Amino acid sequence: MIGNRFGPNIAAEHIDIKEGTTGGQVIGNVFDGRGLTGKNSGDSWVDAKGSDYLFVGNVGTYRPSEGSVFTHGYETHEQYNLGYGCGNVFRGNLSHLAGVGGYAVNVTNQDRCAGNPNVVYNSNLVFDAVEGLTNIPITPEPGHH
Repeated sequence: MIGNRFGPNIAAEHIDIKEGTTGGQVIGNVFDGRGLTGKNSGDSWVDAKGSDYLFVGNVGTYRPSEGSVFTHGYETHEQYNLGYGCGNVFRGNLSHLAGVGGYAVNVTNQDRCAGNPNVVYNSNLVFDAVEGLTNIPITPEPGHH
């Protein structure tokens, strides 16, 4: 998914990456989260259950609107101990969470990804997150301060 515009008024995740998929790229997309409903876990721009995806240069925004639900910008999930939801890399993304979303990147089950961990670089920027950039240790981007 490269160079797309998603939203507003999309009720579910803008991108839902399924288990069993690997090696994709999510680059230069614009996510407008107004209208996410929270139904069927539709509470983030991206739900990544696949592995080894690259997320670069995406811009996500959220503004509260009636009936809208927003939990995190991006979420990763390792499910069923199948080894997917691991090795995803986030760099140079910009996230505006409007004081509603917890993390720009929420990584679940990182302990199940020991051999291929998800990585969130410090080149990502987040504004107005309740919790911050991510719930895992942030990795320094080479040459980025």
